[in-house]
Amino acid sequence: MFLVANWKMNMTRDRIGKYLDALDGRRLSSVLTGTRHEVVLAPTHVYLEYLSGEASRRDLPVRVFAQDVSTRTEGAFTGEVSVRNILDVGAVGSILGHSERRQYFRETDAEVARKTGLCLKGGAVPLVCFGESREEREAGKTLEILRKQVSGVAEEAAKASKNGLDTPVYLAYEPVWAIGSGANASCADIREVILAVREDFSWPAPPRILYGGSVNLENIASLAALEHLSGFLVGSAWLDPEVFLNSILALS
Repeated sequence: MFLVANWKMNMTRDRIGKYLDALDGRRLSSVLTGTRHEVVLAPTHVYLEYLSGEASRRDLPVRVFAQDVSTRTEGAFTGEVSVRNILDVGAVGSILGHSERRQYFRETDAEVARKTGLCLKGGAVPLVCFGESREEREAGKTLEILRKQVSGVAEEAAKASKNGLDTPVYLAYEPVWAIGSGANASCADIREVILAVREDFSWPAPPRILYGGSVNLENIASLAALEHLSGFLVGSAWLDPEVFLNSILALS
């Protein structure tokens, strides 16, 4: 399982230190022993270098992802952060196209696809989020919307493969109506989406698909049993390191 804690615009240096204290003392290593789980922490850009350095210093088995990257590579773009920038400070990949980016910052499918291509070209792992709103689901447009969101990403993956690049692509299905609502998508819903995403596009290699949306200690094990589901992207619940550790234990 690929387990990603998206800290969003939370945490400070002090809180990050306390979070890592809770994971330290070989606790995380012990929890991961005998599993194939990979742990990812995604802070805001300003803490990427600090988190990466602290994880290395403490010998914690975690990878660091950014929460977004620019559609530009470099230049006069004040406030933007490029793929090169995040790699330079210790991140190995980035979340892209999160529903909050799409909703609050009007990020388009084309922009998400461009960011995916830049990540693949630069050697950063893209974790691309996709998902439908409640209105779209109730209108029976779920698969139509998801295909539109993923189409450009699949094209960028094919292009990268053709150019000899083999950076993996991760996708995170996060139905917008489920995020923070306490109501997760059903196993049947998730299974349908996984099947559509894997079979409706010409991937050079099958993408690893994660789920996000009201994941908790009660449902994580049953969701993890779904065929071809490779992990979880979780926000507020995994701001608590004890919940995070217990979630990993629930998957053992």
